Amino acid sequence: MNNEFLSKISIFKELDDECLSKISALLIEKRYDKGSLIFMEGEAAQAVYFVKKGKVKIYKTGQDGKEHILNILSDGEVFAESCLFGMNKYPASAEAFEDTGVLFIKIKELEKLLENYPKIAIGIIKTMGKRLQMVSKQIENLALRDAFGKTAMLLMDLVTRKFSKIYDGIEVETELSRQEMASMVGLTRETFTRALSKLKDYGAIEFERDKIRIINIEKLKEFIE
Repeated sequence: MNNEFLSKISIFKELDDECLSKISALLIEKRYDKGSLIFMEGEAAQAVYFVKKGKVKIYKTGQDGKEHILNILSDGEVFAESCLFGMNKYPASAEAFEDTGVLFIKIKELEKLLENYPKIAIGIIKTMGKRLQMVSKQIENLALRDAFGKTAMLLMDLVTRKFSKIYDGIEVETELSRQEMASMVGLTRETFTRALSKLKDYGAIEFERDKIRIINIEKLKEFIE
C-alpha cells in the first residue's frame, strides 16, 4: 500500500513513514459496485473504513422505511470511526454511491495501534468533532427552518464542502438526485422541487435538469439567517 495515499487521510496526516507502513500492512482492500451495501445500521461493528476511490453514502432508515441521507463521502474520508469508542454496532448504514474501492482495518487491530501511536487517536477525535458539528447543523436545519430555509442551507453546505471560497455563479457540484437531496433535509421530492422553484423566482439560484447554480449568495443567505 502506498504511504502517500495514507498520509492524505485526515487521521493519519501527522504519522511518520514507519507508522504508515504498519497501518498499511493491516489494511484490507475491497471493491463495491454502485448500490452495494457495505454494512447495515445495527450490525455488529467489525472495522473502520476509508474511501480509496469513489463515493460512499451514509444513511439511516426511519421506522416508516424512508431513507435519510447523512453524508456522501469521497476519496480519503473515513467512516465508522465512532465504533472505536465503545459503540459495538454501526450507527448508520453505508452503501457504495458509485463503483467504489474501500480500505478497512479491523477494530481490534486499530485499537492495538492506538496504544502505541496516540496521534492516530487525536486525528480520529478531530474527525469526529467535525462530524458532530455537521450533525448539529443538520439537526438545527431540520428543526428550525422551513422548506425554503432547509433547501438553501443544503445548497450552501454542498458548495462549502467542496470549495474554500464561494461566489456568485458557483455551481453546486453533486451527483445527488433531487430525491436524495430532499432526503438529506427531510423533505419530499415535490416539496424540495417547489422550494428550488421559489429560490429561482427570487433570483437566488438557477437550475436545469441536473445542474444547480447559485447566482446570488446574499439572496440565498436570506432564507438561512
